[in-house]
Amino acid sequence: MQTFTTITLPLMAPGIANGFLIVFIESLADFGNPLLLGGNLEVLSTAIYFAVVGVQQDPGRASVLAVILLAFSLGLFLVQRRLLLRSSFVTVGGKGDGGTRTPLPRSIVALAAGLALPWATLAVVIYLMIFTGGFFEKWGLNHALTLRHYATAFGVAFDQGRLLWTGGAWSSFFTTLTIAVIAAPLTATFGLLVAFLLDRQRFAGKHAFEFMAMLNFAVPGTVVGIAYVLAFNAPPIELAYSGLILVACFVFRDMTTSMRAGLAAMSQIDPSLDEASATLRAGTPTTLRRVLLPLIRPAVVAALIYSFISAMTSIGAVIFLTSPRFDMATVNIVGRAEVGEYGYATAYASVLIVLMILAVLLIRVLVGARRVSRREAATAG
Repeated sequence: MQTFTTITLPLMAPGIANGFLIVFIESLADFGNPLLLGGNLEVLSTAIYFAVVGVQQDPGRASVLAVILLAFSLGLFLVQRRLLLRSSFVTVGGKGDGGTRTPLPRSIVALAAGLALPWATLAVVIYLMIFTGGFFEKWGLNHALTLRHYATAFGVAFDQGRLLWTGGAWSSFFTTLTIAVIAAPLTATFGLLVAFLLDRQRFAGKHAFEFMAMLNFAVPGTVVGIAYVLAFNAPPIELAYSGLILVACFVFRDMTTSMRAGLAAMSQIDPSLDEASATLRAGTPTTLRRVLLPLIRPAVVAALIYSFISAMTSIGAVIFLTSPRFDMATVNIVGRAEVGEYGYATAYASVLIVLMILAVLLIRVLVGARRVSRREAATAG
């Protein structure tokens, strides 16, 4: 217990703080859940949305509400940054590592399981309801089994030997998948490169650059969407409602998460490894490729997968940026649910969930187990 409270838990501070900040910002700016489940309860994100697209048509009011939303998230971000700024979390140095695992105290395991299992069970139940809901004629009223919703969303037909995508979801599905595939590697690459610059390089204005890079992390998606609409909806740079602005939104919106993942990993790697590489006359690109990247491989893969999942499931920012030509999956789902087509919405959502499960499995395959357990292998032998 003493090892956990004095060593393990303090070293987990960056991850815990990052997780807390992500959950706070995502909850504060959540759009889909309040819109569908909130009823007459109005939150800032939905108020901003209706100020733009509702009967009010008041961009000024939306901007003021966005500033208020930004103030909450930015305030917490500054508090978190101040608490962690002067701490050091280096755990990977130039010495060998036997890789022996230290088990957690039973009390900690029991506490973690007691907190996590109820929420995990609830999540599983919700996912099961989504999967089954698409097979019922009318959830809650008519539970006759049907494939009509899947056929409506993802129907196909053949005409003179040609495959026709007749389902109403195909257009938004392919658009979302294409944009996510383009945005994910760009997001991960830019984020990790910025992390490398901030953690390993010295240059004038570094602290200001770091603050501006981190600032995007504290901006809720709803605020980002409003900002893009106001900035790019008129000449000379008129990009609103295009595929390019969707890619740019995802890259700059999620780049900070990739950057923070890279910073959390690099902060645990002793700079002496870089110095040793430089002593051997390796340039910066070689050091990054052959020294740092293998050590932060989990962060690299996590950044890629997170960026892809975020692009596939984001709604707060993109709901202001979509158009009939560039419709996104989440916007299509929310639009159908708003008019009562829950069978269609759950069928579409179940397909997206399958994609997310495949993405998580891809993380496990690419990252794999930590193969530094030479001491364990010797003991087993």
